Amino acid sequence: MKYKGKVLHFNKYVTNIQIANPKFTIGEVVTIKRGHNRTLSQNSLYWVFLTWCIENGLKDEGHFSPEALHQNLKAHFIAEKKMERKQFMAIEEATTTQLTRIEFGEYIENVNQFMLEYFQLDTGPFWSVHKK
Repeated sequence: MKYKGKVLHFNKYVTNIQIANPKFTIGEVVTIKRGHNRTLSQNSLYWVFLTWCIENGLKDEGHFSPEALHQNLKAHFIAEKKMERKQFMAIEEATTTQLTRIEFGEYIENVNQFMLEYFQLDTGPFWSVHKK
């Protein structure tokens, strides 16, 4: 959920922010991100990468759709999780849409590393074609 607000006061240690229609309590610790959201070119590259991964080995692992693979990767990397009866349960819908450019770049790097290590998928050929 996104809220709009304005900075009322800040110093080295404390920042006071006024938020329209807040659903927070006084004293509650909240996280506020700065930075621009991911770029369209990052997003496009990510979907091309997922499609390439499927076409170059993940079909054999049961992944047939970039959308389904994306859901699995989000749940693995960014969903908030809690331990319940000795099993991890995702408790928050994971989303990449709110990631900053840097965070989304790190997310793509994590996904790439996961493809290399977990699936032993050599992603080098993809990156040699899609260098920036």
